[in-house]
Amino acid sequence: MTTICCIRHSVFGMLFFDMLILYGIHPVLEALKKRPHAFHRIFLAHDKGSADVQQIRALAHAAHIPAALLPPHELTRLCRSEQHQGVVAEVEPVPLSALEELVAHWKQHHEKALFLILDSIQDPQNFGALIRTAYCCGAMGVIFPQDRAATVTGAVAKASAGATEHIPLCRVVNIAATIEALKKEGVWIVGTAPQSETSLYAFDFNLDVAVIIGAEGKGMRHLVARKCDFCISIPMQGELDSLNASVAGAVVLFEIMRQRQYIKKQ
Repeated sequence: MTTICCIRHSVFGMLFFDMLILYGIHPVLEALKKRPHAFHRIFLAHDKGSADVQQIRALAHAAHIPAALLPPHELTRLCRSEQHQGVVAEVEPVPLSALEELVAHWKQHHEKALFLILDSIQDPQNFGALIRTAYCCGAMGVIFPQDRAATVTGAVAKASAGATEHIPLCRVVNIAATIEALKKEGVWIVGTAPQSETSLYAFDFNLDVAVIIGAEGKGMRHLVARKCDFCISIPMQGELDSLNASVAGAVVLFEIMRQRQYIKKQ
């Protein structure tokens, strides 16, 4: 097993600021499986732990990644969260994909396209949850803007349960220009808006599509909404007119998966 040494508080002065601080069992474990070469160090709260923690130790040992013990409060200080589950790692940032790579990967697999476009999602929890759902529903990539939006942080990786390591993530300068580029490749753009008269459940997703989820509270920006080929709404009861962004995204993505995988078989 990994040899774990005790280190002093001065370790924090040696942290590399261009590194991503991952925390939580699943984000660290999934990153270790996917790209062990990207790890600089791992910090653990306990010498022993669950089966997953033991797997983290074994993978770190196999990849010759230094591991050290730190008390839980120091792990909290390091990752700025109490949700670390006794595991924190210093890792190179999650590699991002270019839009051209996402399109090429889709065309190589000869399947119906499904991309998720996030228009200015700023909450890390929503961002991570949407990445996780996109991965579980078979999306071929998550596209998000460079400015006025959350980026891939330890909090996002934690909320995604490690899905950030398994689905292509594409950061673009201009969402409107990206939409036009996807249209030229034959992708239909489907926006979500509560005022739309077209129900999610009446729409046929047997198309190459990119689904847009708008920002928390404000929804899609007007320029982005105007570029949509279709707009759909999620039927709701009661006095509220919208869902949390990550919940809305999950409803839409799972409906797409239902139509493509289950209705097609009937």
